[in-house]
Amino acid sequence: MILLMEDVLSMIRRVSVVMCLGVLMSAVVMAQSSGLSGRVADPQGAAVVAAVVSVSGAGAGTRTTQTASDGTFSLPDLPAGEYQVQIEAPGFQRWTRSVRAGSGPLDVALQVAGFTEDVVVSVDAPLNLSVPESTASRLNLAPIDTPASVAIVSGDVLRDIGTPTLIVAKALAPGITSSAPMGSGGNVLNARGFTGQNSVKQLFNGMEIYNAGGVVSFPFDPWNVDHIGVLYGPASVLYGSGAIGGAVNVVAKRPNPAAREHEIALSAGSFSTYHAALGATGPVTDRVSYRFDASKYTSDHWVDRGRSNSLAVSGSLRFDATPTLRFTLSNDFGEQNPSTYLGTPVLNNRPVEGLRYKNYNVDDAKLNFMDNWTNVETVWTPSSRVSIHNNTYYMYHDRFYHDVFTFAYVPATAQVRRTQFRDIDDTWETQYGDTGYVKYAGQLFGRPSDVLVGLDYNINYYNRNDNIRGGTSLVDAVTFNPGYYRDFYQGLAIPFYRMDVDQVAGFVENHLKATERLSLVVGARRDHYHVNRYDHQTLATTVSDHNATAWNAGVIYDIFPGLSVYGQAAEASDPVNSFSSIAANQQGFNLSPGRQLEAGVKQVAMNNRLEWTFATYRLVKEDLLTPAVSNPSLTEQVGQQSSRGVEASLALSAGPVRVNVNGTVLNAEFDEFRAVVAGASVSLAGNVPINVPESSANLMVFYDVAPQLQLRAVVRHVGRRFADNTNVAASLIPSFTVADLGARWQATSRLSLDLRVDNAFDEIYADSGSATAWLLGMPRSVTLGTRIGF
Repeated sequence: MILLMEDVLSMIRRVSVVMCLGVLMSAVVMAQSSGLSGRVADPQGAAVVAAVVSVSGAGAGTRTTQTASDGTFSLPDLPAGEYQVQIEAPGFQRWTRSVRAGSGPLDVALQVAGFTEDVVVSVDAPLNLSVPESTASRLNLAPIDTPASVAIVSGDVLRDIGTPTLIVAKALAPGITSSAPMGSGGNVLNARGFTGQNSVKQLFNGMEIYNAGGVVSFPFDPWNVDHIGVLYGPASVLYGSGAIGGAVNVVAKRPNPAAREHEIALSAGSFSTYHAALGATGPVTDRVSYRFDASKYTSDHWVDRGRSNSLAVSGSLRFDATPTLRFTLSNDFGEQNPSTYLGTPVLNNRPVEGLRYKNYNVDDAKLNFMDNWTNVETVWTPSSRVSIHNNTYYMYHDRFYHDVFTFAYVPATAQVRRTQFRDIDDTWETQYGDTGYVKYAGQLFGRPSDVLVGLDYNINYYNRNDNIRGGTSLVDAVTFNPGYYRDFYQGLAIPFYRMDVDQVAGFVENHLKATERLSLVVGARRDHYHVNRYDHQTLATTVSDHNATAWNAGVIYDIFPGLSVYGQAAEASDPVNSFSSIAANQQGFNLSPGRQLEAGVKQVAMNNRLEWTFATYRLVKEDLLTPAVSNPSLTEQVGQQSSRGVEASLALSAGPVRVNVNGTVLNAEFDEFRAVVAGASVSLAGNVPINVPESSANLMVFYDVAPQLQLRAVVRHVGRRFADNTNVAASLIPSFTVADLGARWQATSRLSLDLRVDNAFDEIYADSGSATAWLLGMPRSVTLGTRIGF
């Protein structure tokens, strides 16, 4: 209890300091006199009567009025300056903006509570704190109204800076770092000191992607991404077990019923890398609209025999049956043939000299991932207070591996030892599911209260054919014949096991506006998992049942419109391994419980040109498994692992310059952990968990040199990591900083040319790695592209 109070007091001190800075940043006073006026309407344009309009800032304190019978309002005699305007009405979502007095009347259209049209994510203010975001709450609260850390990465920004893959894009969010080992589908995330698919949940349009074998290979292409939403800390109330570190949600573009838009993108770059993409959307009739996107990448890669390609195709149809009922049918397909480059041998914490461009895989190595996701979304709003949402979906995933993936340098003979020959074939996974919920905007104790109740059901099948890993090959480090798989190992895939997982859950959320400035947000969820595993080798069936309860409770206080402070407590759980591929001897383990305390500050100012956030937290997880020191293919039990840290972000638009900077510093460690090291039991308490960086930062700067010419720089920093839990010097993976530079010329309103130099200073760094080999990041590369609208 004493330690808990110390954590709370420490958080309060940190937040108080930053809160004071926020107040000072907002205290701009001007003496001139002016006023604010406008009209408030519903989505159909009808006047909203008796809406409460609150104005604060510019040295005028807080003034409040209500809209008249025609929806108009007026606040005269305000000193000229910047104001935070907040408008609220029963049954509608809160509207908040920064406005300059005297700039003209406001024309405000309130959204019905619980019914949100496609979110329009701002490019000029990349944090998007005022935009409703469903990743953090199905009540569609804006991040500034949510008592938790929430980040939004705009898809337009990703395309503007030429981000090639979603795994890189996700790491642009504060505190998120990534790695791309192909054994995990090229998609592993770290958040708040925890790593992997069973602690950081990855979602597509708010729906869980089951990760059999720890593999999430979809989605992977940024072309069809509207935005990426990130919820930090335990997210199990929304998404079930496996999200203690957070949840990352990729939201795809969907049809635009209001306007036709068409775009083509073409690019060519270093290492014979080519990209072609097409996007089209618009109305077909007054009630039917469509969207179609396709994106194709090919590359010879920067290592020998590293050729890769991918194809992503998405299509959707929207049918507005009535003004309050709509259906959207979508299908998203992706196929990847990734590079067979799986690592470069290292010696003394750096790649062996002269081996940067070598590929030590066999000549007939092949990797393939194929995914298809079909979804039907229904949204019905029978009244301004009630809305019903439902998603019914089907996912199919197929994977293939035929390679060798472990490499070690032998200094005495200048050779490379290749081990772990892998053959995975006819391995597939299906997922059927339905998520539905009802929202109601009402009152509790006479105060506005939004409540949501829902059900979640999933059926998951996973069939795995695998080989018994083995085989060894020694080749010269510089000049070698890679050979073929069967030259060194005869073990091919055989039926291994089959998994059936049934999941059913109920969840509830509530947002209560206790006072004009104070809001409470609470949620709870109960999951039941039934796991059936059949082993083809032993002909044995093992069955297990797991129950998980999660909750969160948060409070958020508006110091004045646009500046909020918050606190939250949450509890959740993770499985010790993915339910879709859990080993028989792991089915008896209980879920790993976790808990978090968090506090923070958020602000929107300068007419949305300035946004910033600050958060501090302590996160604890108990009774988990981690790779064994002596044999990473096995696991060891950890009594407790924890992290505490701070995260911050700032976005500023100042004339021709836009800046977005974010970062995190944390202390992640084992609290209770004894491991077998060199045959002896050793305490590793205080050590940093494997592959967890304790700092990271991103900087994006855009400078409009002229109306048609923009320069940019994107800088990414990731702190040091350790390749095993002993934290010995030989397992250290150094920190790195990579800078990408670019220039875009807007030749016409519909034609742009873009020049991009990635890794401009040719940093040699590890994207991920082990004690013997690193998966290196791409060297300096140059790309020239064009985008054409029509």
